[in-house]
Amino acid sequence: MKKVFLTIVLAILGSISFAQLPPHLYNHTFPIVNSQNPKINEMLEQVDVANLQNYVDDLTSFINRRCDSRNIYDVKDWLVSEYEYFGFDSIQLHDFEVVSCWGGEPLIPFSAPNVLAIQPGKKKPNEIIICGAHYDSWVNVDEPYDPDTLVSPGADDNASGLSGILETARILKNYNFERTIIYAGWNAEEIGLCGSYAYAKQCREDSVDVVAYFNLDMTGYVNPGDDIHIHLLYSNCDSLLGRYVQQVSNTYFPDVNITHAWLTHGDTDYSSFNRNGYQAISPSEDVHHLSPYIHTVNDIVGLSVNSWEQAELFTKLNLASVAIAAGPLFESVDEIDYTNHEIESYEVFDIYGHSIFCVNNVYKNMEEISINNLESGIYIIRLFVHDGNCITRKFFVNY
Repeated sequence: MKKVFLTIVLAILGSISFAQLPPHLYNHTFPIVNSQNPKINEMLEQVDVANLQNYVDDLTSFINRRCDSRNIYDVKDWLVSEYEYFGFDSIQLHDFEVVSCWGGEPLIPFSAPNVLAIQPGKKKPNEIIICGAHYDSWVNVDEPYDPDTLVSPGADDNASGLSGILETARILKNYNFERTIIYAGWNAEEIGLCGSYAYAKQCREDSVDVVAYFNLDMTGYVNPGDDIHIHLLYSNCDSLLGRYVQQVSNTYFPDVNITHAWLTHGDTDYSSFNRNGYQAISPSEDVHHLSPYIHTVNDIVGLSVNSWEQAELFTKLNLASVAIAAGPLFESVDEIDYTNHEIESYEVFDIYGHSIFCVNNVYKNMEEISINNLESGIYIIRLFVHDGNCITRKFFVNY
């Protein structure tokens, strides 16, 4: 979680920022969730606390994950290897200029890219659900210092949040959804939400239809003596998404208290999407009792991550919210045989969901598609057949 040190300035700037938030680029509604779905429960039952612990152990085993250190590239490689192990065919590295969400000059010359694992939607690949967490860490020190030798374990901030995204990806990868899901690991959050803001800004400039962004940042600390509860961070203009996540929580975790709240200081990556015209939300530890160990050498398991039960809850809430919003398809799309169906039309999309071209009035069982004008990369084709159904497939172009 990014911290700032001039609280009064943050309050003033924050009020201006929220007053000037751009309108939503796309107006999406969310399902009404008032009863449990057995298939969603099946997904939730697969969340394994041991996996969360292993992810956090691996991430804190790096001497640090500071975005200005050489270690951050090793962390990036580790994250890519995890998504490869889960079986993702499409893993994108998003390079960005390390500029704060507040603007200004680059804060450091360069750093490791954002890491994005992409699960294409089967029916609405151009509509995208993103869930993410930052993978960099920070420790407050006096200058001068060597960023490569500083100890910055970042267990709660934010190995805990990233572990929840990884576990969500591991499980949801085995299911089909109407919408595309992107599982994101952001870099340089600690110095100004740099990675997530650059990506959200690019999405806005490219008119990418991001239906909603779900963030996890610090999920493992409970103030001693307190019950586990959820503070839900979102701006007032995103109250529709806020009510949706509260419905998911109240339906699947009825014994957990969940309330709308505001950070008393600092910021986190959901703001990057909100400021660029997308609905965004972030479940949080108690905003009045955040881990006192973050940004120190004591942000470790035991002190700063002291409740795996809460980390599991936040992971499950993220998983359920993402899965339901993405539109789960519980029939096996790949088992439908369309070889004897007449194709009426088809449309080709890039991996971001942009429509590349559309062909109508085909009325054939087989159609040759020219790819001469396509650059190398991953594409999605959606075929519409005469009985009103459609089939979505992914294909690769490699010159």
